[in-house]
Amino acid sequence: MINSAEIRFIHMDPVNFLDFPMGGTLSFSRQLIDQFRNQVALVGLITDESDPVGKWFRKEINGVYYHFFGIGRFRKSDMKPLIPIRLQTFLLLLFYLPRIRKMDNKNIFTQSPQFLFALNFFKWNSLCFCFAGIANSVAISRYKYLRVLGILYEKFLFRILKRKATVILAAADNQAILDAIARTGNILKKEDIISFPTRFNPQIFYPADKSNCRKSLNINDNDFLLVTTGRLSWIKGWQLLIDATAELYSETDYKNVKIVFVGDGEDKKKIENYNKVLFEKGIIKLVGKLKQNEISLYLNSADVFVLGSFTEGWPTSLVEAMACGCAIVTTNVSAVSEIVCEGKNGFIVNDRDSVNFAMMIKEAGKLNNVVEFSLNMRNKFSVEYLKDDFEKLWLSKK
Repeated sequence: MINSAEIRFIHMDPVNFLDFPMGGTLSFSRQLIDQFRNQVALVGLITDESDPVGKWFRKEINGVYYHFFGIGRFRKSDMKPLIPIRLQTFLLLLFYLPRIRKMDNKNIFTQSPQFLFALNFFKWNSLCFCFAGIANSVAISRYKYLRVLGILYEKFLFRILKRKATVILAAADNQAILDAIARTGNILKKEDIISFPTRFNPQIFYPADKSNCRKSLNINDNDFLLVTTGRLSWIKGWQLLIDATAELYSETDYKNVKIVFVGDGEDKKKIENYNKVLFEKGIIKLVGKLKQNEISLYLNSADVFVLGSFTEGWPTSLVEAMACGCAIVTTNVSAVSEIVCEGKNGFIVNDRDSVNFAMMIKEAGKLNNVVEFSLNMRNKFSVEYLKDDFEKLWLSKK
C-alpha cells in the first residue's frame, strides 16, 4: 500500500492534466490541481513516451511533483479514434483500479461519467462527482451510432450517483440541472446537485490594451474582429458563426469583418471548406490550439466574442471572455444569463437565425463601458476562490 499522508483526495479524469485533450474538463482539472498541488494524487492519461503506464510514479507538472497513475498511452493527434475514448478509458480504469487502490487514500473526485461507471464496482470512503456539462453527452455524441443509447446511459448514470456520490456538483445553472433531473425521471432531487460555476485564472485573463494586443498578433487595428474559442465541433455551432460573418461581410460597412477560431477539433476541414470564398479571402482564420496567455491576447483583441453552441455546461470560454472585458454575443445555452447581462456586456440570441445573430453582433460592437461592467462580475468566477468553495462543499464534509 502506498502511504502518502499529505494526500487529501485522488483526482481521476481522462486527461493528462497538462494539455490533452483540450476542453472544459481539462481546464477545471488544471485549476483544481494548481490550488491543491501535492495534496492531490492523479489518475489520468499518459501522452509522454517516457512515462510508465499501469503503476504509481512521481510526475512533474508545471513544477509540482504529483503521485500519478497512468491508465493508458494516447496520441494527442488522435482526434476521433475508431473506438471511442470514453469506452477505452472506462475499460482501462476498470482494469487498473485494483492497482490504483494501493494508494491508501480512498477519497475520489472525477468529472468523467465513464470513470464513474468503473468506480461503481468498488467501495470508496467518499466520492465527489462534478458534471463538466449536464447535457446528455451520449445523446449528442459525435459517434452517431451511440446516440440511441443516450436515455439509458443517463438513467444509469443518475442511479449510480444516487448510490455512490457523497457530493454532486455541476458546471451548469439551476434550470439546466432541473431539466436533467426531469429527463431522468427524478431519480435525484434538485437539492442533490449543486451548481458550481466554471472559473478563470485572473493572472491570465484580464482586460488589456486592444491596440497592443493586436500589434503582437499582427491584426489590423481597422478590422472588426470576432473571436470564438473552443473545440472545432458541430456542437459548438461554427456554421452559425460563419453564416453570421457572411451576413456582416455582405454589408458595405462591415467589409473589414474577420472571425478567428481558436482551438482544434474534428471539424477543422469542414470549417475550411464550408465557405471557401470567405476562407480564401482571409476573413475566416483558424489559429489552432493555443496556450492560455495567447488565448487572452486574442480575447483582448476582439471587438466581439461570439459563441454559437447548441449546448454547454458553464462555458469556460464565455467566462474567460467576460474576464477580459469582451462584448459577447451567444446562443441561449446553460449559464449564459449568469455571465451576459443584455445591453450591458452583450446579447443572448434565442434562435439560430444568422441574420439575427449578425444584427446582435453589430449592436454588441456599439456597447459602451463593457470592461467596467465585466470587472464588477469577475470575483464570482475567479479561481482564487475555488479551493475554499471546493473544501466547503466536499472536503469539510467527508
